[in-house]
Amino acid sequence: MIVSLCILIILICIYIYFFPFIPKRKKHYTYALLLGCPAHDDGTMSSSQIKRCDLAIKMYQQNLYDTLIISGSNVKNEYVEAKVMHDYIQNKIDIPTILETKARNTFENFKLSKEYIQNQDVLILTSQTHAKRACAIAKQFFSDYGCAWFKDLKPKHIIREIVSRILYIKIEILKKLGRY
Repeated sequence: MIVSLCILIILICIYIYFFPFIPKRKKHYTYALLLGCPAHDDGTMSSSQIKRCDLAIKMYQQNLYDTLIISGSNVKNEYVEAKVMHDYIQNKIDIPTILETKARNTFENFKLSKEYIQNQDVLILTSQTHAKRACAIAKQFFSDYGCAWFKDLKPKHIIREIVSRILYIKIEILKKLGRY
């Protein structure tokens, strides 16, 4: 029983170390970074894409940022995530936008968008299940960031995120050991 409790405490500490609390959101950011997700194979938008785009629109209408960066390549099919999401947003509202079309995962979303954001503040826009890991990665690139998300409690998204967080911890440990 005590061994199990000690293991649980160690695992919780490891989790908190790699996934610290999400910073409190400020009233305004220079940039917002909309993290991409794939369209369906026929080019229609996934529900996650639509919800992320609607979140970007809502945050802009609330004057939470000046310029939107949409990041994402054609990871799952021929449709470039950033372009599909940009078209959806621009059909609803005119938002100053920069497209980053080469990122193939969350780490690359931040790495490749850093070129535009540099040392400015940034509001990360994503889903609820993805927000914690996105902020953990953002911390590696930005000192001043916040996050906004939409509710996402789909079981398949939760399971995928659990696996992604485990892989993230593994990669970060390997980096610290100089093996990645």
